[in-house]
Amino acid sequence: MKSTLLHDSIIAIGICICLWSCNSITTSSPDEDKKLLNLENEAIEREFQNDTTFLSSLMDSTFIELSKDKIKDKHDVLKTIFQDNIYKLENKISLDSFRLEEPIVHAYGNASIVTFILHTFRKKGDSAYERRTRFYDVWVKRQEQWKAVTWQATPL
Repeated sequence: MKSTLLHDSIIAIGICICLWSCNSITTSSPDEDKKLLNLENEAIEREFQNDTTFLSSLMDSTFIELSKDKIKDKHDVLKTIFQDNIYKLENKISLDSFRLEEPIVHAYGNASIVTFILHTFRKKGDSAYERRTRFYDVWVKRQEQWKAVTWQATPL
């Protein structure tokens, strides 16, 4: 677990250094921050609805997901989301609601890093349970559209 966290931290620091060297940090506008947080909310909502078409439209062609055991490309991520949602349906796991906690947006020219805690409230059969996961997402602006280029999630 420690080596995975260290590996993910090194990758995250590398992304920050790359973004920093490309463009110095700028003050993000409240409108752009709100737009990115709205995209995050909508992406999460659409993920739980199994709307992989919408998610694909948000993801850059170079998208990667960092996980504890591998790096997945866009197609692998969409396939996993679809399979996970089928599993949840078959096992009567449903989402009651979710919220983003502690959101932070940092802008670097045409790139932004968004971090937040995703707090979900679910049911499995008659039992309710909660889950909290910290996300670290990197977005780039291409032709005036924000596209996700990477994300990483750590269960809390």
